[in-house]
Amino acid sequence: MGSITIYKVEPYNSTYYRIFSGVYNDFRQNAATDYNFELSPLEYDKFIKSIEQGLIHCLILFEDNIPTGFLVYTTLISESLELNIIHCIGTENINAKRKLLLEKFIEINKRLMREKVVTYPMLGKQSSFVQDILEYGFKTVNTSVMVFNLTDITSINKTKEMYVPELSKEYQITNWQTTYFKEAAEVIHQAFKDSSDALFDNRFKSYNGSRDILEKITENIYGQFLPGITKVLLYKRRPVAFCFANLTNNEIANVPIVAVLKKHRHKGFGKILLKRLVDDLFNSAISGGWGLKELNASCDSDNIAAVNMYTANGFTESYSYPQAYHKVIGT
Repeated sequence: MGSITIYKVEPYNSTYYRIFSGVYNDFRQNAATDYNFELSPLEYDKFIKSIEQGLIHCLILFEDNIPTGFLVYTTLISESLELNIIHCIGTENINAKRKLLLEKFIEINKRLMREKVVTYPMLGKQSSFVQDILEYGFKTVNTSVMVFNLTDITSINKTKEMYVPELSKEYQITNWQTTYFKEAAEVIHQAFKDSSDALFDNRFKSYNGSRDILEKITENIYGQFLPGITKVLLYKRRPVAFCFANLTNNEIANVPIVAVLKKHRHKGFGKILLKRLVDDLFNSAISGGWGLKELNASCDSDNIAAVNMYTANGFTESYSYPQAYHKVIGT
């Protein structure tokens, strides 16, 4: 008769420091290939320090007292519980193990789930957990990661040759200035409050939440902000659309948000702003010797207008993933 494996899930504490390192480093070594991570995860000691500082929380799965998996989440985003990763060693019974970690997460955060949305980007092989996570009341939005290859002459020529109609005299394109901040937060709120993005990031539903997103963009939380590359569309000297840019690392730039007020949509302004951004980024990278290889952005795969905006500018879909979210319990 075979032996019975005993499973348990426990929050990380200092007594697990030595025995947990192997599981975490297994994740770290496979983060790019298994989960499409652009940046290398924190080194083990820095990861543990973040737990000790309360910046992140970690649940560990034990099989017969041996760590074989973990779940990481944070409560620091005011409107949501952000579930960052579920990682297990190997593939045997992997979804059953993920369930154990998720159930412990729900048990611990039951009170917070009455106040906050849970968001979980199911990157890479985590997508195989979609059908199981639906059993817990989660829903998903398919997200496309669009990439512009800055080393591919075909993509570069496509955006350079793209037809751009002349703007009427009432419109003008300029670069970011801090004086646009309040109006930018309002544009972001109005542009995204009813979008699929607001389902898993409630910050879009309010002005203050949109302001928080904008602060994190402009204060280098989501990468190094590029004000000279970020584009602003003015209508009668008032901002009505924005296309932001930042650097993820030395080789990758990102477009975190393209926002256009509804009354100025369906006129190709997002496409025009993105073209200006791509042109300026490419020229600045060449003149500054930045060594950039790609510019990327994420959008709802079902948002045809957004997908077309990127493809018209030479972007192609690199991969897609399910963005899972759990509404506030009781809503």
